[in-house]
Amino acid sequence: MDQLLLLLLLLWSSDLLFQPNISVSSSMDGVSGAQQQGFQVFRGSTFTISCSIQPQYPEGSFQLNFTSSDSANISDSAIISDSANISDSLPAVNHSAHFLFPAAEPAHQGSYSCVYHVSVSAHGFSSESRLLSVTVTDPAPFILRAVVLPLTLLLGTVGLFFYCKATRGRKPGRQEDMELDDYNLGVPAAGEEGAQGAE
Repeated sequence: MDQLLLLLLLLWSSDLLFQPNISVSSSMDGVSGAQQQGFQVFRGSTFTISCSIQPQYPEGSFQLNFTSSDSANISDSAIISDSANISDSLPAVNHSAHFLFPAAEPAHQGSYSCVYHVSVSAHGFSSESRLLSVTVTDPAPFILRAVVLPLTLLLGTVGLFFYCKATRGRKPGRQEDMELDDYNLGVPAAGEEGAQGAE
């Protein structure tokens, strides 16, 4: 009777199994992509795909599913386990698992999802996360932008500084020349005329 009640409870609760979360982080920027639909990693960088679920049942495991963007909806777990030297299934430790990719390659580009598996009283249940798209990009254009733009701004600022300094240095010289010209052209002469008129 107790086993029947437990089985009915498990069948009812199987619809209530939480959906796992999937996120990705990269060694190049350290930013997690948990809330993003897509994530870019640089070729050759280390990245980690993390699967987690809210505590509901003890133990369980996570399976990482992969669909290559090149193979049009053909799942290819061999790419995960062979080229990344990782398992496509890991035990849930503290309700999470982390799949490490030591060096991102174009073969890792595609969609990933986590499937949480748990067995309760010899009955298996599973729940799948949303899809997460990973794109592997060449770091050269990014590095070029990261170097050229700041360098251009720096050179422009230095050039503007020296231009302003040179312009400011010339203005007092011009003002002095104008005062000397005014002195020679009429200011003293007007004073002399006034002195002559008084005589």
